Amino acid sequence: MSRRGQTTIEYAAVIAVVVASLLVMQIYMKRGFSGKLRAAADAVSEPYAPKETTGTITLRTSSDVVTTSTLFKDEPLGGGRTGDVMKTTTVSVETATRRGKESVGPLSSDVWN
Repeated sequence: MSRRGQTTIEYAAVIAVVVASLLVMQIYMKRGFSGKLRAAADAVSEPYAPKETTGTITLRTSSDVVTTSTLFKDEPLGGGRTGDVMKTTTVSVETATRRGKESVGPLSSDVWN
């Protein structure tokens, strides 16, 4: 009977060692996967640092001005007089160019509340 108890304890010890080694390996496997993921992300673009990430902004817009002039003959001018009148309509779309930088930082805790 004591032989059977000794065998059970040996099996339990082996299982405990295997489970402990798997738990320890899990930490290193996560780190390895995370490192490979970061290396792949860094190969695609610049690394992200929450407190030091800056970007350059360039905003370009264009401008169009359309002027339409129409001549109206013999329009009433007031006081019984008539004459030719030129009416001008101007439509403009303005544009601007803005350049600058923006800094991105970590979110504060009040955003999440």
